[in-house]
Amino acid sequence: MSARILYGLDRLPRGIAPDDPRLPGVPEAGGVLRLNSIALPRAIQAGAGPTHSARIAAMRSWLEDSCGDYARSRRAFVAAYLDLIAARIARHRPALEAGLARFGGLYTPEDWFWSAPRPLPRAWLPSPSGPVFAEIAFRLADGPLALVFADATPEAALRAAAIPMRRLGPAALADHAALAAALGEFQTPFRAAFWEDEILPRSPFRRELGELAASAPG
Repeated sequence: MSARILYGLDRLPRGIAPDDPRLPGVPEAGGVLRLNSIALPRAIQAGAGPTHSARIAAMRSWLEDSCGDYARSRRAFVAAYLDLIAARIARHRPALEAGLARFGGLYTPEDWFWSAPRPLPRAWLPSPSGPVFAEIAFRLADGPLALVFADATPEAALRAAAIPMRRLGPAALADHAALAAALGEFQTPFRAAFWEDEILPRSPFRRELGELAASAPG
């Protein structure tokens, strides 16, 4: 079984293997993990409203829950990152509208919001010496990227595991433009037009094929 990136955990529980499906996690490999790569839990979907802003609020709440309690920097990152995504959609709106015009209103520019890379708060990244903690992680095309904050998270374990990382100062957590500049070194996954690798918009507010098959009449 392939290694997994666990997330939403301050520490790894004893007696449970990292590949145990009871632990929240995603495969280490598989290309860029996006906000739309995996459908949100049904409970989160059920509590979200039908509007785009309501769904962003539901996504933000879900990501913040993964940040844990007393996690000001992680939660500030989530807020700044979602603001950054929205700002990029707004900036490219005319071009996005033109590209979706052939679908006769089936999609809107906001539907591309969910193509942005998905952050994994309180992540545990696989390494030869065991899982390594990161405040925030992304799974990118070439593997994981760890984000560390200027006031937290020792970098020694990440460096020893040769895991790419980016340090974020307070300014990057307070303003989405500063965050964009801080992530600029990793321009490929975080570039302005992050949706260009996607064929069509896809939402995380959906039912997976397995769920649809299970609910179909016998």
